[in-house]
Amino acid sequence: MKLPLLWVACCCAALAGCGGSTPTGPSKSPTLSRTRFLAFGDSITAGEVTSPLGLVTDGRARLPGSSRGLIVVPAASYPSQLLSLLQVNYSMQASALVMSNLGVPGESVLEGEVRFPGAMVVSQADAVLLMEGVVGLPIAGPDQSTDVVRRMVQVAKVHGARVFVGSMVPAIEGRPRSPSPAALVAYNLKLQQMAREEGVQFVDLYNALLAEANTVIGVDGLHPTEVGYKRIADVFFVAIQANLEVK
Repeated sequence: MKLPLLWVACCCAALAGCGGSTPTGPSKSPTLSRTRFLAFGDSITAGEVTSPLGLVTDGRARLPGSSRGLIVVPAASYPSQLLSLLQVNYSMQASALVMSNLGVPGESVLEGEVRFPGAMVVSQADAVLLMEGVVGLPIAGPDQSTDVVRRMVQVAKVHGARVFVGSMVPAIEGRPRSPSPAALVAYNLKLQQMAREEGVQFVDLYNALLAEANTVIGVDGLHPTEVGYKRIADVFFVAIQANLEVK
């Protein structure tokens, strides 16, 4: 018996739509190969700002509880904001993700070198975000500062950690604490070369924030604003995603 032409056409259309393929199911959520992060550095890692949101200052008045006219806002720090980004984007690992913020305001790179081995032991980090050297840069200079950071990188590598070396952020000339832009550029170039030689990731924060400097750098010309710390977190996130996401 012949089948009605309309029924045959419907069956053919259904088969064509299916394409004969097997359903693949929901896509797998992305994961990271490292979950224990150490953010190490000075006040820019700690999250020090000159004008926290909600407080009024003209850039000269000292803020409550701060003899340096600065105050640490942990929630605004780039490590805190970066952890939030990681937990949202790698939700399957959210409870396992750890971010140790061991930034110390006013610390020089030489002081950081002394502190770093202990920080590696305490944090048990398998990934390190290292941003140190702007304090005392005119004294130590780009060459010596880079050599010190290199030794910290080597310590992290001995512990089996993946290392991300952050550049110095841009400064705004003419403001109270602004370092020399030329010194920052020279130091950043040295850091980039060192990172390449050591086989670690260089994170170029300077050029990423340069066009927005008037918005992301605070009234002292050195420390980021809370918006600036968010941008630093964004840049580090992209680097982590590119280098640690399991493909």
